[in-house]
Amino acid sequence: MTLSAVADHKKIAVEKIEIQIDCIADKGFDPSTLFTIDIDFGGSLTQREQTILLNSARNCEIGKILTGRVKLNIGLIAGT
Repeated sequence: MTLSAVADHKKIAVEKIEIQIDCIADKGFDPSTLFTIDIDFGGSLTQREQTILLNSARNCEIGKILTGRVKLNIGLIAGT
């Protein structure tokens, strides 16, 4: 969604946006999860346009959350 919004804002005509995500969870001594994300915009973008969209993907809010330290606080809502 971020990529589509940035492309619209920057007036970049994107042929397609396809994203493939692979996830590897390591449950060893120091648990971690590796996400490998590959993006396909089709073949019609300039190098500059690809760079703009790739940087947008790298700096999106979800990416910031996933690359930072994450803590969960899970509880029940009163009355349920």
